[in-house]
Amino acid sequence: MDTDLASSMAWPGGSTPIPAGGFHFSMASARNWREWSRLGKVTESFVPISDNDFLEAARSRDIPVVNVAGRFYESYQTSVISDNFACGRLAAEYFLNRGFKNFALAGATEASFSSNRATGYVQALEEHGHRASILQNPLGEEQALADWLKTLPLPCAIFCPSDRRAASVLEAAYLAKLNVPEDLSVLGIGDHKQLCELCTPPLSSVDCDMELRGFEAASLLSRLMAGEERPNEPLLVAPTGVVTRRSSDIYAFEDPDLVKALRYIYENAHKTIKVNDVVAATSISRRSLENRFRHQFHHSLHDEIWRVHFDLAKHLLTTTDLGLQQVAEQSGFRTASGLANLFKQKTGVTPRTYRSEHRR
Repeated sequence: MDTDLASSMAWPGGSTPIPAGGFHFSMASARNWREWSRLGKVTESFVPISDNDFLEAARSRDIPVVNVAGRFYESYQTSVISDNFACGRLAAEYFLNRGFKNFALAGATEASFSSNRATGYVQALEEHGHRASILQNPLGEEQALADWLKTLPLPCAIFCPSDRRAASVLEAAYLAKLNVPEDLSVLGIGDHKQLCELCTPPLSSVDCDMELRGFEAASLLSRLMAGEERPNEPLLVAPTGVVTRRSSDIYAFEDPDLVKALRYIYENAHKTIKVNDVVAATSISRRSLENRFRHQFHHSLHDEIWRVHFDLAKHLLTTTDLGLQQVAEQSGFRTASGLANLFKQKTGVTPRTYRSEHRR
């Protein structure tokens, strides 16, 4: 938060929020907080906690504080953080749906948020009969990372517990003369757009919904300021999906017609797709393609088409202000009533209710 902006904000009781210069708080910040609190000028704060001294200053004062820094989560804090376990599971499901059989995890997992992401990833793979090769290495050791990458069976799907780690893997892949995404499909987490889009190739990433996290944290802080009891457990914010960029934009199925069918479905999800349209994008018969979908995904080609339409509709509902009819038209449903009926069937709620509960 900008210091001038912070000083101009009017908070209840004449209090002033702490100016937060980024995500790191020095000892000077902690001393300032103690001084401001002693003078009665600070009574509430919403900050990302990432410094032990700052945390100790928070605990020594009866001041509502909401922690949004997952890297520094402790059970006694009031926290709004990503559901890191769910993020890891989502990464595994993403790679499994793309046909991968070889998996890896790259990056240190000492921090609780990284450990939970890694655990979710590994457990989801194990549930499907797969194991992940794991390397824990410090940032900046790309040559050692490159040597490890050369030992992996290809093609391999690699998940990293942060976008910075994933960017390091891309650099190491270049040193190892491995192609991304053809040899290595790389996925980070956090969807830090500037970093992801500056990577070569652009980095795919799990979207942790940082906007909703901020909204929920501000809402929680407001309730704490009004006297509500501190929750005993952290509020966990679920990931919204994977933002696919070039680093993972590939399918690892050995069946080229299955790959063609999937790519056609995803690339045309914004318009109405019929089964025969997908069949025409391949070189095999409808019956053969149907059988391959049932064998690979345990559901029909028709089910896959509508699953992708439905996912796109959910994304449009939570990220845009489009009316229901526009959402339907841009996600292949044609009519708002058709979309509403499927929503009720799949989620038990109307599209309007879903939007209000998951709005970003």
